[in-house]
Amino acid sequence: MNNVLPSITVLSAMLSSFAFAMEPVDSETSLNMAIKQANRDSSVASIVLKKDAVISLTSPIIYTGKQALSIEGNGAVLNGEKSGTYDEFYDKEEKVTTVRTNDGTLVFKTAADITISDLSVVDSHTRGIVVTVPENAKGKDLHMTLNNVNVKGSSLYGLHLDDNLSELDDGDLGSAIGIKLDIRNSNFINNGTGAIDFDGIRVDERAQGSITATIVNTNIIGNGGDGIELDEAGAGDVNATMNNVAINNNGAYNEKDLDDGFDIDEGDDGDLIVTLNNLQINHNRDEGLDFDEAGNGNIQATINNVFASYIDDEAIKLDEEDAGDINATLSNVSIDHSQDDGIQFTELGKGQIDAALNNVSVTNSKKYGAKIEQWLVEEEATSEEAQGTVSLSNVMLKGNGKGDNTSSHGVTINK
Repeated sequence: MNNVLPSITVLSAMLSSFAFAMEPVDSETSLNMAIKQANRDSSVASIVLKKDAVISLTSPIIYTGKQALSIEGNGAVLNGEKSGTYDEFYDKEEKVTTVRTNDGTLVFKTAADITISDLSVVDSHTRGIVVTVPENAKGKDLHMTLNNVNVKGSSLYGLHLDDNLSELDDGDLGSAIGIKLDIRNSNFINNGTGAIDFDGIRVDERAQGSITATIVNTNIIGNGGDGIELDEAGAGDVNATMNNVAINNNGAYNEKDLDDGFDIDEGDDGDLIVTLNNLQINHNRDEGLDFDEAGNGNIQATINNVFASYIDDEAIKLDEEDAGDINATLSNVSIDHSQDDGIQFTELGKGQIDAALNNVSVTNSKKYGAKIEQWLVEEEATSEEAQGTVSLSNVMLKGNGKGDNTSSHGVTINK
């Protein structure tokens, strides 16, 4: 009998905290209260914002809980123009002055799954939405899901998933888990406009673990650095799927070192796998698609129904170095006005190219319409490995500056 009252008290407190967290949030004060409650109480699984609320922040909102958490925005807007700080520094390796920060408008320092829906994060003074993976994270991969989320006007990254222990974005030290990112019906617009090399979407995955990214019905437009960059170092793959995505007008912030529409860097052991359907890739200031794989691993690319125009470097570039192959299929692809090669595949080291181009047109490139080269050693006089294979079906190369035949080395062209 003596234990009844304490038990009732504990139960009442739990129910009270759950009810509190589920009440609609409509101000900076109530949002901070809800986040702090979630940080303290692992039973809090959801925070609901009042419909169409506009909340101006004076400091970052920081979640540090260990439980999965969803933010239900209901059309609310978080304005971060007066929150967060960053420090300027000179990067000796890159020889540029840029900035670094631990801040963002909406920050998650956790390895738990995060879901955000129907929310806009605008005008962030630093980064818009940030996930910092704890160094000691173990077990299942972190899974971040965004649906109907708009991130616009961040000075630095629009969305940053960070598993990199280095503040200077180098090395391969990080947690033992991977990152899964699922974005649908969203917009990442005009981010990275306050300093050099900040992207609309950036995923840094280090040490063990892979990057798995799915992006559907989304616009990635007008970002100062890359529109999206997936950067994997250490053992692990990059597996990216896009469907109905516009990646336009990105990469213009640093005129001395322009950036790409979609950039993937996969280092050390692991494959780079992409499946892309129904993409627009226009007016990006460096490459349109720039995929680089180094170490032991392959590039596997399936690229369908893609239109790219007015790209300041190659429109589609696949670059595989060290032991590994390029396996690529391009179907219904149209490229116009690239300032370098329209399509460029390069395999350097032990490996072969196996590529098929079906219903592909490349027009008005400054250099080659298509350049496909396989080298055991770059600029070798004779090839010492088996020839790769490139199959062409209904391919039109027209008006390209260095000619309208496929430029090749180390591969057999089958028409």
